[in-house]
Amino acid sequence: MNSIASPTQARSKKALERFLNVAAELLSDNQFEETGISQIAQLAESSVGTFYRLLGDKDVLLYAVHERFVEQSRTAVDALLADLARQPQPLEAQVEAFIRGVVRLFEGSEGLLRALIRRSSMDPQFRQRFHQLNAYIGQAFARIALAQRDKLRHPAPEQAADLGAHMLLSGLNYFTMVGSLGTTPREDIPGELSRMVCNYLQVTQS
Repeated sequence: MNSIASPTQARSKKALERFLNVAAELLSDNQFEETGISQIAQLAESSVGTFYRLLGDKDVLLYAVHERFVEQSRTAVDALLADLARQPQPLEAQVEAFIRGVVRLFEGSEGLLRALIRRSSMDPQFRQRFHQLNAYIGQAFARIALAQRDKLRHPAPEQAADLGAHMLLSGLNYFTMVGSLGTTPREDIPGELSRMVCNYLQVTQS
């Protein structure tokens, strides 16, 4: 399904944003499927006619919410990388700061993210977008690790950075879906994931 056309009028843009916000909230509360278009329009302080003019149907709205989420996530990852680049620090600290930044990125959106992940299990387009987002985050992590290649004692740094990114993403995705990683306190998870990945990369102490 193609992306929806961005409205040119300010009023329509605001209406579309309200529809997306309402849909995201309904998805987070597991109420999207049973909520009709007329109710969605009412919650968005708009009209059914405006809904059909901007979106057409609920499937398009769902895809638009997902597309916005992915775009905002990529932008946030770029901002995180820029912040880390402005604050040079040892690799272990960089890795932990990156992980904490990614965790913060999804804080408050866990319900929405879980709903979108569940949808991706049934919809190839959703699944592809999530693969692309995971790849984007993984590549960002690899750039951080390989920027201090001299600190890596793993015999195959590029391969290790790529696999380390997959290990990290697996842990973060599980944490998002379940809300925990065993008995580890939530506040300790970024540090523990960082320690796990850095041990695999065989990061030398600075």
